[in-house]
Amino acid sequence: MLDKEQELLGLFQTLLDNLPSGVSLMDKDLGFMAWNAEFKRLLQFPDELFGPDTPDLRKLVLFNARRGEYGPGDPEDQAASIVERARKMEPHVFERTRPDGTVLEIRGRPLAGGGFVSIYTDMTERKRAEQEVQRTASFLQAVLDNLPFGVMVVDKDIRCRYWNRQSEGLFGLPPGFVARGTPMEDVLRQVARNGIYGPGEIEDHVARRLAIIGAFQEHALEIACADGRSLRVMGAPVMIDGHPQGMVLIQEDITERKNHQATLERLATTDHLTALLNRRAFLEGTEREIRRAHRYGQPLSLLMLDIDHFKRINDGHGHPAGDEVLRRVAAACRGLLRDEDLTGRLGGEEFAVTLVQAPLSAALLVAERLRQAIGRLEIEHAGRRIAVTASIGVAEHGAGAEGLEQLISRADERLYQAKEGGRNRICPAAAATMAA
Repeated sequence: MLDKEQELLGLFQTLLDNLPSGVSLMDKDLGFMAWNAEFKRLLQFPDELFGPDTPDLRKLVLFNARRGEYGPGDPEDQAASIVERARKMEPHVFERTRPDGTVLEIRGRPLAGGGFVSIYTDMTERKRAEQEVQRTASFLQAVLDNLPFGVMVVDKDIRCRYWNRQSEGLFGLPPGFVARGTPMEDVLRQVARNGIYGPGEIEDHVARRLAIIGAFQEHALEIACADGRSLRVMGAPVMIDGHPQGMVLIQEDITERKNHQATLERLATTDHLTALLNRRAFLEGTEREIRRAHRYGQPLSLLMLDIDHFKRINDGHGHPAGDEVLRRVAAACRGLLRDEDLTGRLGGEEFAVTLVQAPLSAALLVAERLRQAIGRLEIEHAGRRIAVTASIGVAEHGAGAEGLEQLISRADERLYQAKEGGRNRICPAAAATMAA
């Protein structure tokens, strides 16, 4: 029987010694009943501590305290404190970093009949790996937070994995609203509530954008925000082994770029003196309106307007005075015409107006109002009053699908006739002439 027990004890010790963690077993009086080789190795206990007498907890912790395992302090007091805590026989899990940098996880569990079993696991490499992952994550977050645009990364379940401060700021998300694992649906809903997507049902906005992201396809969208900003959102799938595993969403405030582009377009199409369309922009716009009028069978009329005796104004009052006259005539035209009508300065003192969806009869009424408004202008320069009148030729786009050149030519002919007829008058494409 004794041999059998010895054999079982041997097997038990062999099992303990082959465990990957250190193990110790104490009785209710905190005397060590069993331990394995890994326990001694991890805590660097010398063999003499374990024989010939069975060690107790106080002996081992006092050895540790004297070699500085528990930091500065009186070793006797440190050992007494640890033994006192152990006598409470309470389960515990904690980590302890040894002076050599080894990180141990220590798990203790009391036994039903009294005593304690403790497991010691070397966590050093795992901790280093975790710290490296944390350093990498912190580095990545620092990079993201210093990018000049917003970034959000979602996983295949469309939950947030990474984001930066710029992304929060662009969409008005409060700090801390986005957390790892936050459903993108919640983020989109908050963005919609902030009014970024403009009018409409919040859930409709959310559903449309979720469908775009959930398709895991490359895309680019522009958002015209209610506050006047323009945002560009670009998405690209994260592909792993040929399968989409998420999306990278990049957001950029392109307001300044859009405004700059609009300014360049305005400069390219606007007469610098009068702020009307320049010749090229006016002709291109009128050609588009002619095609539209022909396609839908709608009327369209063209006015060719020329300031009378403009050379006399320049010669008699100077070119600055002539420039002021041009600006005032342009302002009079803008004040009387609709937004959809086109008004341009073709060169010198010559202006043109395209009246969309306007037959000749309506165009003549507009031309007459313009003629009268120009004649009533009160323009003074250098203390001298400048009288201004204008002659206007009017032509209607015909049903025969005539082009721009023909329409301008007919309006020019009528303008020439108005000038030949005494100026300050209107001459329509019909034979009749409306005089001042």
